[in-house]
Amino acid sequence: MSYRNDRDADEARIASLEGELAETKRRLAEVEGRHDQALVLASKTALERSGSGRSASQRWFGAPLELALAKELAGVFPTDKFEDVIERIRMVTGDHGRSEILKSSLTWSATAMEKGIGPFTTITISTRGGVTKVLATDRLSQLAGALYGGLGGGVGGGGAAAPIFATMAVPVLAPVFFLAWFGGIYWGTRAIFKRAARGRARRLQRLFDAVCEEVARGIP
Repeated sequence: MSYRNDRDADEARIASLEGELAETKRRLAEVEGRHDQALVLASKTALERSGSGRSASQRWFGAPLELALAKELAGVFPTDKFEDVIERIRMVTGDHGRSEILKSSLTWSATAMEKGIGPFTTITISTRGGVTKVLATDRLSQLAGALYGGLGGGVGGGGAAAPIFATMAVPVLAPVFFLAWFGGIYWGTRAIFKRAARGRARRLQRLFDAVCEEVARGIP
């Protein structure tokens, strides 16, 4: 009788350990998933790395013109806790922002000037069908316009006197001088935009992780 009791106890302990191991693996997979996602957006080469899905803007500008992170969490986040999420967003961003709370959704937007360069961060939380969705986005199109228009157009066009003078000295090399000048301006501007996009991606990732943590904690 004692042997059976000991065996049952051992089996119960094994089952408990297996359950803990499965839970640990699940949490580790979530952490690794978030880490991989952060690398896709923010690592040194990830903005270049999207395979066949790479957009034309990413090929030409060096980075996507819109960043987006999304996650679904099982369970319904209580709408009466939307204010807690807003406070967490404000604490992370240092921006009061603009908030819109509807029956089953929350949208928070950064208070960036529309004609500025951003960030134009938007956080959306919605609940439907027993699932809570979190979406974080940021637009980089105006940042790209400012850099390519200011550096590419201003420096590239305004400083065109350099290749012109070089052409006057050696006319036969005119195509080489102009190609080298404008090519250098383009690649330099592209590198600056990529660096700025990575910084914005890192900030968006930090905010997204904080919001997901707050939402997961609030789901019953």
